[in-house]
Amino acid sequence: MQIHQSTAITYNQETEYIVIPYLKEEGIKKEWLQLLLPTLKEDFPIEAFIEEQSKPVIYMNQTWVQLEFLPIIREQVNPVEDVRNIFSQFGKGNNQDCQILLEHLHIEGILQSEMVQIVIGALYEGAYRFNKEHLTKVTDENIFALREQLTDEKSNLTITLIMNADYNEAIQKGVIYGKAINRARTIANIPNNYLHVKEFSAYAKQLATHYGLECEVLGNEALHALNCGGILSVNAGSDKEANLVVLKYRGSKEKELNALIGKGVMFDAGGYHLKSLDGMEGMKYDMCGAANVLAVIEILAALKCETNLLVVIPAVENVISPAATKMGDVITTMSGKTVEIWNTDAEGRLILCDALTYAIRQRATKLIDLATLTYSCQGALGTEISGVFSNNETFYQEFLTYANKVGEKVWRLPLDTIYHKLLKNTKTADLINYAPGYAAGASVAACFLEEFIEERLPWIHLDVVGTAVCRSDSNTKEKGATGVLASTIASYLEHTSK
Repeated sequence: MQIHQSTAITYNQETEYIVIPYLKEEGIKKEWLQLLLPTLKEDFPIEAFIEEQSKPVIYMNQTWVQLEFLPIIREQVNPVEDVRNIFSQFGKGNNQDCQILLEHLHIEGILQSEMVQIVIGALYEGAYRFNKEHLTKVTDENIFALREQLTDEKSNLTITLIMNADYNEAIQKGVIYGKAINRARTIANIPNNYLHVKEFSAYAKQLATHYGLECEVLGNEALHALNCGGILSVNAGSDKEANLVVLKYRGSKEKELNALIGKGVMFDAGGYHLKSLDGMEGMKYDMCGAANVLAVIEILAALKCETNLLVVIPAVENVISPAATKMGDVITTMSGKTVEIWNTDAEGRLILCDALTYAIRQRATKLIDLATLTYSCQGALGTEISGVFSNNETFYQEFLTYANKVGEKVWRLPLDTIYHKLLKNTKTADLINYAPGYAAGASVAACFLEEFIEERLPWIHLDVVGTAVCRSDSNTKEKGATGVLASTIASYLEHTSK
């Protein structure tokens, strides 16, 4: 999909397709149509015309012109979500070149440059398809290069945005966001037998090379030296090495170091607390957090943002073998805290706690972790709203601002001492990794992570188990990984770095 800007409608083809988005509650303004139909009479019944012919065809300038009126219906509290939804639907269903008349679409609270980026991001979201024809070619050597062939974004289409002012910078930024997020979706959609820890780490290294990022991949030997018992215990049942993938983007010599941690369980069978058939479906997606944080660092690097970012990804498999961790085992984490394993299927928090400690040891000053962590969060919030936990009100409010700006739904859930107390119910360790028989599983998991946030560093935990994957085709996106919150995080880091 190629996206360009023009200040005027062009009539270069035998047939042109012109899309006119408008707010349903305000209706179509007559002056908009007069741009297309200069001879339009004053008493022309616009509403009846649109109602009877949603896609009328007219003849002008020796060209047949198909019009499509795209009503934006205000259903959400945040109008950005309505814009995203309608253009994602359009992006998914559209299969022909078109011109979109954006000049007259104004929504209170949204700058036109922001509108351009929202529209482009939504078009890419809807257009995305995973191209399975190239799947069998995936190796650790070619995975980064092959992502272009695995990602179908209707590359044969050209979309022109009609706007008077110059918004080419906003268009370029929207394309960078859209493409990076779709490539994260592609990596997450690759089946586990083609994407083990080795292939994922190779992808991260190749991404780093492409953008000139620092990259280090720590294997079992280095993880033992660092005493990363959380990561090693989860991966103990696998015949493949665990990795801690570390990338650094340095865009400024003066800024503080933001750290972004992504959960990278390449496949989660549950360990000895083996998942059911239904529970194991889709567990290749337990690394969506890892894929999405790579999209964030790609966006910042492509835009050359003046910020510093440390990305830390613990990459493991949670499977069964005689060597796998068992219930009742006690492990020592990188922080020095010991944990009694009450549930081998509560593995995400074990790898994240080591990754958080690693980021803190690297002198990170703010922390965000992104993880498909608990079905308790999905039970509370469903599949359209992501859970947010934070120990810092200012940090949370800043993050919420950018979630609203890009139109991603989040909801804050509680951290509280009552949940921390549940994690102390052990005689053999400092903590347990699970609180059986109690509700509020998302908060319990978040409080487990909070136990490892040293010196009260500002921290946000994002639980996206319900939102990271679209379980079936919807009217806005294809079944599979969604790239959730990559846009919000990147936007936050991009703008707060200035």
